[in-house]
Parts: sequence; C-alpha cells; structure tokens
Amino acid sequence: MNVRKKRFLFYTLLAGVFMLLFLFVISALNSSTAPIHIEVQAEELIQTPVSTSVPESVPAYVTVSESDPDPDPAPVEVSSLPPDKPEQPLPAQVGTIPAPTASVQVITAPPQTTSVTVDTYMPNGVVAPSASSKVSIPVLNYHSVTMDPGNVVVISPAKLDVQMKYLHDHGYTPISLATFINLIEKKSGIVAPDKPVLLTFDDGYVDNVEEAMPILAKYNFPATLFMSPGMVEDASYLNWEQVKQLQEAGWDIQPHGMTHPHLPKLSAEQQAYEITEARKLIEEKLGTQAEVFCYPYGEYNQTTLKLLKEHGFRYAFTIDQGYTTNQLSPYLLKRLFINGEESLKAFINKLSKAN
Repeated sequence: MNVRKKRFLFYTLLAGVFMLLFLFVISALNSSTAPIHIEVQAEELIQTPVSTSVPESVPAYVTVSESDPDPDPAPVEVSSLPPDKPEQPLPAQVGTIPAPTASVQVITAPPQTTSVTVDTYMPNGVVAPSASSKVSIPVLNYHSVTMDPGNVVVISPAKLDVQMKYLHDHGYTPISLATFINLIEKKSGIVAPDKPVLLTFDDGYVDNVEEAMPILAKYNFPATLFMSPGMVEDASYLNWEQVKQLQEAGWDIQPHGMTHPHLPKLSAEQQAYEITEARKLIEEKLGTQAEVFCYPYGEYNQTTLKLLKEHGFRYAFTIDQGYTTNQLSPYLLKRLFINGEESLKAFINKLSKAN
C-alpha cells in the first residue's frame, strides 16, 4: 500500500471519530434540558370530608336555597328553624380531587315572609276571608319531651308541665284540630272559647306517649301530632299501637311526610308519594281524616303547594314564627317554636307578643 492510500484511510477514520464525538455531545445536551415527568397515583389523592351541618345548639335560622323541579317556579322562599331531626354529615370520598367547601348562611333574624298570599293555592271549598274578620290563634310547636340539655328542640317533662299549668291557670283553652279549623273558617254557630291555643307535636317521638300524654291528660288538654308513618319501625318513634293510645287520649293525628324528607330536593312524583302515602296510612290505621299537612324541616316549594291543592289538603303548617290567622295562605300557617332551653318568662312573652 503506497503512502497516499495510507493517508486517505487515516483521515477517513479520524473524521469518523470526530463525528461520533459530535453526536455524543449533542445527545448529552438534549437530555440535560428535557422536562421531568412525575406520575402521581390516583390512590394518593384522598378527599377531605365537607360538612354543611350547623350545630344544633345554635338557636339561629338557616336559609337553604333549593332547586325547584317545576319549570316555572313561584318566588317561594324555603326557610327553617334548627332542624327537628339531626343532619347526617357528608361521607368522605376516596380517589377524587377535594371539592370546594360548601357554605351555609346563618342569620339571627326570622326569615322574610314569602310572597305567597292568602289567595295563592286556595284549597277547594275554602273562601278567602275579608280583611275585617281576622281570627288569630297561637299554635305551639313542640317536638321531643325528654331530658337532653342543650338541645333546643327537646323540652324536659318538668318544663312542659310548668307550661301546661300556666296555660291552665291563666285562662287558655287548648283546642282540637277540628275546633281550630272551625274557628279559622268562622263557621256559623261556633263560639270561640277563652284564649284558644293549639298544641302541636312534630315527628312522633316515643316520649310523646310516655311523657307528654300524661301531662296533657292531667289538664284535660287535647293536642295534634304530625307523624311520619315510615318511622314506626324505629324504636325512637311511636308505633301504631302507641299512636292509637294518643288518639284515644284526644290527640289528632296528621301527616308529616312518609319518611320526614327534605321535600324540595325530591321530584314531583317523590313528593306526591311522601305526602299522599302518609295520609293514606294514617287514615287506614286510625279510621280518621288526615287532611292537614306539616312540612318536614319546615321546607316546601311551589311543587309542594300544588300537590297539596291537587290532593285536597285543607291546611298546612310551616315553622314560620307568629300567630296563625285566617289572613294567611291556608298552606302557610305559622306557629310558635317552643325552645326547650328557654325560661317560663320567655314562654309567656312569646305567647303575648307573637300576635
């Protein structure tokens, strides 16, 4: 091999070596500036539970806005006092991104009066009264009668006895639901008793027959119970035999929904079932008419009002505060919430100032 060929091979090899070095340097530079990807497993994301409940010890009003399934909703505000049954906290979710914290508005003043008037959803056969013929009756709203300090919807038996004694000694006349309706409708021939008052108990707790019934019987007072028939299998609530005992003692029994639901959260079909099935069972078990409704949690919407009218209910009670009058819409009757933590003086003031 001559010298010229040897030089050609040498330079060819040298050029190849330089090319390899150049490619290696370029590759190293690219790898040093590449983005870093970190994978996070879905199982590592755990949602923190979000609670929307308000402590039961807070004596405030809670305004809850609900969506109305009706395509043309009326401006009906849903308002309530502290719930007569405790809310269940929302369950924690695993494997999802935490949701934003829900908010609950707590206000210390009573809610504004709804725009529904006395003429709205007037029941069939009920005539709106004239402004000059006002009838006003206090309707007291009780729940459980037992010992549970700090729970405003529970009143002790001793405190209930003191309140009933005050009514008895100061000329009040607790009346039946039928008498209440006759007075509200100003039926001819009906003479109003001295200082009429309607006693109502919501939910149907078993202590109503164990504690409240003997106290009211001592003063020969009738009362009205709003019960949820779907709860009769629960030991904390009245069964049908106990409900019949109350009926025999002069209590009127009326519907409070089948399962004590939040009615505005339900479809029209679900609301209809809750309202009409509760009435059906009460009438079948007790052989009486059940045509006066009480809103669970005090909540309702336009669909609720329409259903009450369609199914022939005559009246419905809210938990809006004040005396019931015949100037109110029949489906928006007011009551006086009895706070079990308040004194007898507060009870007396409530009776005298609510009118």
